[in-house]
Amino acid sequence: MIPIVKEAGEIYLQGAKSDSLLIKDKGSSVNLITEYDKKIQDFLSSKFREIIPDCSFLEEEGDGNKEITDGYCFIIDPIDGTTNYIKKYQHSAISAALAKDGEIIAGIVYDPELDNMFYAEKGDGAFLNGEKIGVSDCNIESSLVLFGTCPYEHELAHKTFELTEKIFYKALEVRRSGSATLDICYVASGKADLYFEMILRPWDWAAAYLILTEAGGKALTFDKKEISAQRIDSFVCGNENILKDFYEILQFE
Repeated sequence: MIPIVKEAGEIYLQGAKSDSLLIKDKGSSVNLITEYDKKIQDFLSSKFREIIPDCSFLEEEGDGNKEITDGYCFIIDPIDGTTNYIKKYQHSAISAALAKDGEIIAGIVYDPELDNMFYAEKGDGAFLNGEKIGVSDCNIESSLVLFGTCPYEHELAHKTFELTEKIFYKALEVRRSGSATLDICYVASGKADLYFEMILRPWDWAAAYLILTEAGGKALTFDKKEISAQRIDSFVCGNENILKDFYEILQFE
Protein backbone atom coordinates (compact mmCIF):
# COMPACT_ATOMS: atom_id res chain seq x y z
CA MET A 1 0.00 0.00 0.00
CA ILE A 2 2.78 2.46 0.82
CA PRO A 3 4.27 2.80 -2.71
CA ILE A 4 0.75 3.13 -4.13
CA VAL A 5 -0.11 5.98 -1.75
CA LYS A 6 3.29 7.55 -2.45
CA GLU A 7 2.49 7.48 -6.18
CA ALA A 8 -0.92 9.03 -5.47
CA GLY A 9 1.01 11.82 -3.78
CA GLU A 10 2.41 12.78 -7.20
CA ILE A 11 -1.15 13.36 -8.44
CA TYR A 12 -1.82 15.41 -5.31
CA LEU A 13 1.24 17.59 -5.99
CA GLN A 14 0.15 18.19 -9.58
CA GLY A 15 -3.05 19.71 -8.23
CA ALA A 16 -1.23 21.63 -5.52
CA LYS A 17 0.76 23.40 -8.24
CA SER A 18 -2.25 24.00 -10.48
CA ASP A 19 -4.21 27.25 -10.69
CA SER A 20 -7.34 25.40 -11.87
CA LEU A 21 -8.77 22.63 -9.68
CA LEU A 22 -12.31 22.42 -11.19
CA ILE A 23 -13.93 22.96 -7.79
CA LYS A 24 -17.51 21.79 -7.18
CA ASP A 25 -19.66 21.75 -4.07
CA LYS A 26 -21.33 18.63 -2.69
CA GLY A 27 -24.63 20.23 -1.67
CA SER A 28 -23.06 22.90 0.52
CA SER A 29 -20.84 25.91 -0.09
CA VAL A 30 -18.37 24.61 2.52
CA ASN A 31 -18.36 20.95 1.39
CA LEU A 32 -16.11 21.06 -1.67
CA ILE A 33 -14.47 18.63 -4.08
CA THR A 34 -11.78 19.13 -6.71
CA GLU A 35 -10.95 17.08 -9.79
CA TYR A 36 -7.89 15.83 -7.89
CA ASP A 37 -9.99 14.30 -5.09
CA LYS A 38 -11.60 12.11 -7.76
CA LYS A 39 -8.33 11.43 -9.62
CA ILE A 40 -6.59 10.27 -6.45
CA GLN A 41 -9.54 8.16 -5.31
CA ASP A 42 -9.85 6.46 -8.71
CA PHE A 43 -6.10 5.80 -8.82
CA LEU A 44 -6.04 4.29 -5.31
CA SER A 45 -9.09 2.08 -5.82
CA SER A 46 -7.71 0.79 -9.15
CA LYS A 47 -4.29 -0.04 -7.67
CA PHE A 48 -5.67 -1.55 -4.46
CA ARG A 49 -7.98 -3.78 -6.49
CA GLU A 50 -4.89 -5.20 -8.17
CA ILE A 51 -3.61 -6.24 -4.73
CA ILE A 52 -6.92 -7.72 -3.52
CA PRO A 53 -9.26 -8.28 -6.49
CA ASP A 54 -12.32 -9.21 -4.41
CA CYS A 55 -12.05 -6.24 -2.02
CA SER A 56 -14.73 -3.61 -1.41
CA PHE A 57 -14.37 0.12 -0.81
CA LEU A 58 -15.64 2.75 1.61
CA GLU A 59 -14.75 6.06 -0.03
CA GLU A 60 -15.56 9.68 0.70
CA GLU A 61 -16.22 10.81 -2.86
CA GLY A 62 -19.03 9.57 -5.10
CA ASP A 63 -22.14 7.52 -4.47
CA GLY A 64 -20.51 4.20 -3.69
CA ASN A 65 -20.81 1.99 -0.62
CA LYS A 66 -20.78 3.93 2.68
CA GLU A 67 -20.47 0.95 5.02
CA ILE A 68 -17.63 -1.41 5.83
CA THR A 69 -18.40 -4.84 4.42
CA ASP A 70 -17.14 -8.28 5.44
CA GLY A 71 -13.90 -9.46 3.92
CA TYR A 72 -11.29 -6.93 2.85
CA CYS A 73 -12.43 -3.31 2.61
CA PHE A 74 -10.29 -0.29 1.76
CA ILE A 75 -11.34 2.99 3.42
CA ILE A 76 -10.18 5.99 1.40
CA ASP A 77 -10.17 9.75 1.83
CA PRO A 78 -8.26 11.03 -1.22
CA ILE A 79 -7.69 14.51 0.22
CA ASP A 80 -8.51 15.13 3.87
CA GLY A 81 -8.42 18.90 4.17
CA THR A 82 -9.82 19.80 0.73
CA THR A 83 -10.45 23.44 1.69
CA ASN A 84 -6.80 23.74 2.76
CA TYR A 85 -5.80 22.16 -0.55
CA ILE A 86 -7.92 24.61 -2.55
CA LYS A 87 -6.52 27.59 -0.65
CA LYS A 88 -2.95 26.22 -0.86
CA TYR A 89 -2.74 26.23 2.94
CA GLN A 90 -0.43 23.16 2.75
CA HIS A 91 -1.98 21.03 5.46
CA SER A 92 -3.84 18.15 3.83
CA ALA A 93 -3.27 14.42 3.44
CA ILE A 94 -4.16 11.23 1.60
CA SER A 95 -5.69 8.65 3.94
CA ALA A 96 -5.99 4.93 3.16
CA ALA A 97 -6.90 2.13 5.55
CA LEU A 98 -7.53 -1.58 5.09
CA ALA A 99 -10.12 -3.42 7.17
CA LYS A 100 -10.76 -7.16 7.35
CA ASP A 101 -14.20 -8.26 8.55
CA GLY A 102 -14.74 -4.81 10.03
CA GLU A 103 -11.41 -4.55 11.87
CA ILE A 104 -8.83 -2.02 10.64
CA ILE A 105 -5.53 -3.86 10.07
CA ALA A 106 -3.44 -1.32 8.13
CA GLY A 107 -3.40 2.45 7.82
CA ILE A 108 -1.45 5.07 5.87
CA VAL A 109 -1.67 8.87 6.10
CA TYR A 110 0.55 10.75 3.67
CA ASP A 111 1.21 14.49 3.55
CA PRO A 112 2.83 14.91 0.11
CA GLU A 113 3.86 18.54 0.60
CA LEU A 114 5.94 17.74 3.71
CA ASP A 115 6.68 14.21 2.45
CA ASN A 116 5.50 12.83 5.82
CA MET A 117 4.34 9.22 5.65
CA PHE A 118 2.57 7.93 8.78
CA TYR A 119 1.73 4.23 8.75
CA ALA A 120 0.86 1.24 10.90
CA GLU A 121 -0.02 -2.42 10.64
CA LYS A 122 -2.03 -3.96 13.46
CA GLY A 123 0.24 -5.34 16.17
CA ASP A 124 3.39 -3.91 14.60
CA GLY A 125 3.66 -0.37 16.00
CA ALA A 126 3.29 3.01 14.29
CA PHE A 127 5.85 4.86 12.19
CA LEU A 128 6.63 8.22 10.62
CA ASN A 129 9.06 8.01 7.70
CA GLY A 130 10.48 4.76 9.05
CA GLU A 131 10.92 5.95 12.65
CA LYS A 132 8.73 4.49 15.39
CA ILE A 133 6.39 7.00 17.03
CA GLY A 134 4.40 7.21 20.26
CA VAL A 135 1.93 9.50 21.99
CA SER A 136 3.05 11.98 24.63
CA ASP A 137 2.56 11.42 28.35
CA CYS A 138 1.57 14.97 29.32
CA ASN A 139 -1.61 16.18 31.02
CA ILE A 140 -3.98 18.93 29.90
CA GLU A 141 -1.96 21.75 31.50
CA SER A 142 1.07 21.12 29.27
CA SER A 143 -0.82 20.03 26.17
CA LEU A 144 -1.13 21.33 22.64
CA VAL A 145 -4.77 20.66 21.73
CA LEU A 146 -6.11 20.25 18.19
CA PHE A 147 -9.81 20.36 17.35
CA GLY A 148 -12.28 20.23 14.47
CA THR A 149 -15.30 22.45 13.98
CA CYS A 150 -17.79 20.10 12.23
CA PRO A 151 -17.97 22.47 9.21
CA TYR A 152 -20.93 20.62 7.68
CA GLU A 153 -22.99 20.82 10.90
CA HIS A 154 -23.10 24.50 11.80
CA GLU A 155 -25.60 23.76 14.57
CA LEU A 156 -22.66 22.33 16.55
CA ALA A 157 -20.52 25.46 16.21
CA HIS A 158 -21.58 27.07 19.50
CA LYS A 159 -21.03 23.86 21.52
CA THR A 160 -17.68 23.29 19.82
CA PHE A 161 -16.32 26.75 20.55
CA GLU A 162 -17.76 26.78 24.07
CA LEU A 163 -15.91 23.53 24.82
CA THR A 164 -12.76 24.80 23.11
CA GLU A 165 -12.81 27.94 25.25
CA LYS A 166 -12.96 25.81 28.41
CA ILE A 167 -10.04 23.70 27.20
CA PHE A 168 -8.11 26.80 26.08
CA TYR A 169 -7.99 28.07 29.67
CA LYS A 170 -6.65 24.69 30.87
CA ALA A 171 -4.21 23.82 28.07
CA LEU A 172 -0.91 25.21 26.88
CA GLU A 173 -2.46 26.17 23.49
CA VAL A 174 -5.13 25.16 20.97
CA ARG A 175 -5.03 24.86 17.17
CA ARG A 176 -7.61 24.37 14.39
CA SER A 177 -5.79 23.01 11.31
CA GLY A 178 -8.49 21.64 8.99
CA SER A 179 -7.34 18.02 8.55
CA ALA A 180 -8.63 15.49 11.07
CA THR A 181 -6.49 12.65 9.80
CA LEU A 182 -3.27 14.69 10.14
CA ASP A 183 -4.34 16.01 13.55
CA ILE A 184 -4.82 12.46 14.84
CA CYS A 185 -1.44 11.45 13.43
CA TYR A 186 0.14 14.47 15.11
CA VAL A 187 -1.27 13.21 18.41
CA ALA A 188 0.03 9.72 17.60
CA SER A 189 3.53 11.10 17.05
CA GLY A 190 3.58 13.42 20.09
CA LYS A 191 3.55 16.59 17.97
CA ALA A 192 0.25 17.39 19.72
CA ASP A 193 -1.46 15.84 22.71
CA LEU A 194 -5.25 15.89 22.31
CA TYR A 195 -7.66 16.04 19.37
CA PHE A 196 -11.45 16.27 19.43
CA GLU A 197 -14.39 16.87 17.10
CA MET A 198 -18.14 16.53 17.72
CA ILE A 199 -18.80 14.69 14.43
CA LEU A 200 -16.30 12.80 12.30
CA ARG A 201 -16.83 10.46 9.34
CA PRO A 202 -15.06 7.06 9.29
CA TRP A 203 -12.92 7.87 6.23
CA ASP A 204 -11.57 10.91 8.12
CA TRP A 205 -10.12 8.82 10.93
CA ALA A 206 -9.85 5.15 9.87
CA ALA A 207 -6.16 5.08 8.92
CA ALA A 208 -5.12 7.58 11.58
CA TYR A 209 -7.02 5.67 14.28
CA LEU A 210 -4.89 2.56 13.76
CA ILE A 211 -1.73 4.68 13.70
CA LEU A 212 -2.83 6.30 16.96
CA THR A 213 -3.63 3.06 18.79
CA GLU A 214 -0.42 1.41 17.56
CA ALA A 215 1.40 4.47 18.94
CA GLY A 216 -0.08 3.81 22.40
CA GLY A 217 -2.96 6.30 22.17
CA LYS A 218 -6.66 5.85 22.81
CA ALA A 219 -9.76 7.18 21.06
CA LEU A 220 -13.37 7.25 22.26
CA THR A 221 -16.59 9.10 21.52
CA PHE A 222 -17.66 12.02 23.69
CA ASP A 223 -19.96 9.67 25.64
CA LYS A 224 -17.08 7.22 26.18
CA LYS A 225 -18.14 4.62 23.62
CA GLU A 226 -15.66 2.66 21.56
CA ILE A 227 -14.97 4.09 18.12
CA SER A 228 -16.80 2.26 15.32
CA ALA A 229 -16.33 2.64 11.57
CA GLN A 230 -19.98 1.66 11.12
CA ARG A 231 -21.28 5.03 12.30
CA ILE A 232 -20.73 8.78 12.21
CA ASP A 233 -19.95 9.94 15.75
CA SER A 234 -17.89 12.24 17.94
CA PHE A 235 -14.16 11.57 18.34
CA VAL A 236 -11.58 12.39 20.98
CA CYS A 237 -8.08 10.95 21.29
CA GLY A 238 -4.85 11.22 23.26
CA ASN A 239 -3.10 9.40 26.07
CA GLU A 240 -5.24 7.97 28.88
CA ASN A 241 -4.40 10.73 31.37
CA ILE A 242 -5.30 13.54 29.01
CA LEU A 243 -8.58 11.82 28.11
CA LYS A 244 -9.46 11.81 31.82
CA ASP A 245 -8.80 15.56 31.92
CA PHE A 246 -10.95 16.04 28.81
CA TYR A 247 -13.93 14.19 30.30
CA GLU A 248 -13.64 16.16 33.53
CA ILE A 249 -13.95 19.36 31.50
CA LEU A 250 -17.02 17.85 29.81
CA GLN A 251 -18.31 17.15 33.34
CA PHE A 252 -19.06 13.50 32.66
CA GLU A 253 -19.77 11.45 35.76
